[in-house]
Amino acid sequence: MTNDQIASSLGLKKTRVRTLAYSMGLKRMDLEYWTSDQVDFLKQNYKSIGDVELAQIFENEWPKNKGWSKKHIEKKRRYLNLKRTKTELQKVHDRNKKSGRLAVANKKRWEFTGSNEIGTIVIWRVKDYPMAFIKTENGYVHYNRWLWKKEYGSIPEGYNVVKKSGCPEIPTIEFLELLTKDEHARRNQNKFLNLPADVKEIISLKNKLIKTIKKNENAT
Repeated sequence: MTNDQIASSLGLKKTRVRTLAYSMGLKRMDLEYWTSDQVDFLKQNYKSIGDVELAQIFENEWPKNKGWSKKHIEKKRRYLNLKRTKTELQKVHDRNKKSGRLAVANKKRWEFTGSNEIGTIVIWRVKDYPMAFIKTENGYVHYNRWLWKKEYGSIPEGYNVVKKSGCPEIPTIEFLELLTKDEHARRNQNKFLNLPADVKEIISLKNKLIKTIKKNENAT
């Protein structure tokens, strides 16, 4: 019976049933609590070692009946408020890449989900802006630049391939043009100036917030 069922049968509160059961040594499972050594190790290493690798280390150093998983590490970190900064996350990423763990993880993911064929176009958000990429033999590349090179050859140094007004999410060549960085900046500035006042205010506030967040992240 569950504690609720026992409490209902005896006319007691569930907390009272639980207290009596503990005092009588009655338990359905043995809980395996974190030790001080385990907590100290987590605090000392979570900034540079990823949760998956930490779980494997814990499995070797402190084996338990249920075993260790990534979720066990994540849950304890959240409880202890152990958060990684962007710099620390990059350190974990670099460590996994150097050790080959990242390649193994990607291979397993591809085996499970299947990898995209060459020529597949995907939309990813870069700095909160949707951008098209195409898969080539050398990996994913920026679709706009790839399409321009395919149609017209190399791109002159100092020029960007940008979308014209009304361009679809996945552009065709007639919606692309070459602009220098200065020309591109002026066009964006003109677009901004032509926006309604309230929209400009929101965009300005958003940019200030992003700068403040990045500044604080770098400081920590």
